[in-house]
Amino acid sequence: MNSKIDPVAEPAVVTGSREQLLHLLAEASEIEHTLMCSYLYAAFSLRRGEREGLFTTEASTVDRWRKTIMNVAVEEMGHLLMVANLTVAVGGRPHFARPNFPVAPGYFPSGVVVRLTGFSRETLEHFIFLERPQGSPGEDNRTFSQESYGREQAVRGLMPSAQDYTTIGHLYEAIRANLISLASHLGEGGLFLGGAERQVGPDVVDFQGVTKIASLEAACTAIDLIIEQGEGSPEEQEDSHYRSFLSIQSEFEELARGNPSFAPAWPVADNPVLRLPPSPEDKVFVDHPEAAVLLDFTCSVYGLLLRLLVQSFGRAGSEPVLEQKTLISAAIELMHTLAGASDQLARLPASLSTPGVNAGMSFTMLRGVEPLLDGRVEEQLIRERMRDLADAARTIPQLPSALSASLDRLAEAFSLQASS
Repeated sequence: MNSKIDPVAEPAVVTGSREQLLHLLAEASEIEHTLMCSYLYAAFSLRRGEREGLFTTEASTVDRWRKTIMNVAVEEMGHLLMVANLTVAVGGRPHFARPNFPVAPGYFPSGVVVRLTGFSRETLEHFIFLERPQGSPGEDNRTFSQESYGREQAVRGLMPSAQDYTTIGHLYEAIRANLISLASHLGEGGLFLGGAERQVGPDVVDFQGVTKIASLEAACTAIDLIIEQGEGSPEEQEDSHYRSFLSIQSEFEELARGNPSFAPAWPVADNPVLRLPPSPEDKVFVDHPEAAVLLDFTCSVYGLLLRLLVQSFGRAGSEPVLEQKTLISAAIELMHTLAGASDQLARLPASLSTPGVNAGMSFTMLRGVEPLLDGRVEEQLIRERMRDLADAARTIPQLPSALSASLDRLAEAFSLQASS
């Protein structure tokens, strides 16, 4: 970045009560969650190999892009877990809910547009814009532009106030400012009262930076890592999300110059939806029989995956680490299931009414992902749902038989835990 360019001013930081902090942490969770889904959607849309229309050099490059974008999405998952730990540390419950796609204007700041779009020049430009360093000028691709607005309140009172930001890094700086302010007012012991034992640590999941938080120093270290990994890193690290997307963009343009018909991705739908929308203008209703059944299955896998993550926090049993490992291991296995099914969706037509447009994973949310009742109730409900998924997988021709067997094994794991 040219240091002579004047930095772009960010909105003033809003500080307040613990409720304000929890409000900001919930927004950060939703940002990480929605970006993770957006990146996964783009990665799932990429073609694989020469058998899908790529030349040899193109195929190897596109395969590397897929791995890079998937790694970025995994880091977003790590950020989501880090924010969850921080939320628990200050007395809250992890926030894994979010709005469905496309996110309506007014929910996030006007410069943060989040939709599901396949891999393309436009999508790449959008990702670069979202991940740009704090203070950097930038302009989103016009495909993603929307009217500017603010989220002001007439009175800043007891209710938490919206924190506008032009870069995601500034949202985290607002969280840092609130942590410092509350630690000064309440003392660190009064602020970090949630307890480290109810969080998820490196003994359970091997994600960089996912550690238990019980102090202001640990909280600020987590924020530093999130920013450095991509959400507006002032250092512009070579492996940051911002730099990774810039590198892909450069290679994309080079390949396109050599082959003007270069098409690295399937023509997947913008904003596919599981349910018929009342306003269909910016969405594609997936109603092709094959794709609709597979989308229903994939969204159900995603819903259970979120439930497993939710259940991993706040555990107070006699063996919380063992229970967390069971839940997180199952969640990771479901991630692989989701990826495989989503790849297949990108190769199926979305609808009989939209020829030439393929389907895609809509990441449709459950109405609620609050923690299930613990103990045998939790185990019974998870086991039931695993078996529902296994039975459904056996009826879907696009899914390998090993997949239903894997889901059967996961259901049995929760049966064994219930009987122990």
